[in-house]
Amino acid sequence: MTNDAIRVQNMVKYFDGRCVLDDVSFNVAKGSIYGLLGRNGTGKTTIIRILLGLDSPTRGQTHLLGSESACLRPATRGRIGYVAEAHVLIQNYKVGRLIKLYKDLAVNWNDNFFNRLIETFRLPMDRRVKELSMGMRAQLNLSLAMGIDPELLILDDPTLGLDTVARRQFLELAVDLLQKDGRTILFSSHILSDVERIADHIGILRGGKLVVDCPLEQLKHRVRKLRIIFKETAPAQLYITEIINQQIQGRELILTVANWNKQKQVLLDTFKSESCTEIPMSLEDIFIECTRADSAPITTEQEA
Repeated sequence: MTNDAIRVQNMVKYFDGRCVLDDVSFNVAKGSIYGLLGRNGTGKTTIIRILLGLDSPTRGQTHLLGSESACLRPATRGRIGYVAEAHVLIQNYKVGRLIKLYKDLAVNWNDNFFNRLIETFRLPMDRRVKELSMGMRAQLNLSLAMGIDPELLILDDPTLGLDTVARRQFLELAVDLLQKDGRTILFSSHILSDVERIADHIGILRGGKLVVDCPLEQLKHRVRKLRIIFKETAPAQLYITEIINQQIQGRELILTVANWNKQKQVLLDTFKSESCTEIPMSLEDIFIECTRADSAPITTEQEA
């Protein structure tokens, strides 16, 4: 029996003759938090819609909780929480009535979990959804998705519209409550500091391809950014493979390299630089470098 909550195998998707997803494959292990990243239009929401059976791939297969996405049974859907980017809710319903509707339709409902969220976000029960601010609608949507006590939670930019305090509250609750029982989260967001705070595995899309798919800590280890000072003008060619980006200014070379290893260090040493300093990189820094048009993919191969 597979230990993966999500499986994506060789997914290809065309829209109007244009390839949006090009042979994308990845797995999300049960109990993990997978951060799916990419610039606008790279296919993040398309992947999520296909996973949920709301759209179909041109080729390839996807599975959620062991079931094929295209034919998810109601019982399986009842184990999956989903928050869409636009926070679409029934506008004319009062908050209390909408909550009752979700509760009545849910296969499972965790009152303690849900009430904790409602108290944290201080949502007004007697106001109509259309009267709520964007931030409040986001909070309500998150609460409803998490109230069904999901085994798998799929979040498409879930904190869109939340202020810094509300975002932090949600993230802390997601980690504390959802993962406590070994649940799984697929988390897509434009706020990379949020992803870095909670994700343990990262996937990065560029040009329809998955160019990064590895644990967050391994990604940080694999990508190195170096400031190198030479005695004279910095060389234009170092003969090092998988250079993501390089910038030369006089004697200084700023070099970003994928899959740094001993062999690359030896090649660099032959140029006898005066100094070589590593520049710390956040996930946002790495994301910007890896989504450049000519950047190298980050593999998970072992160092030589």
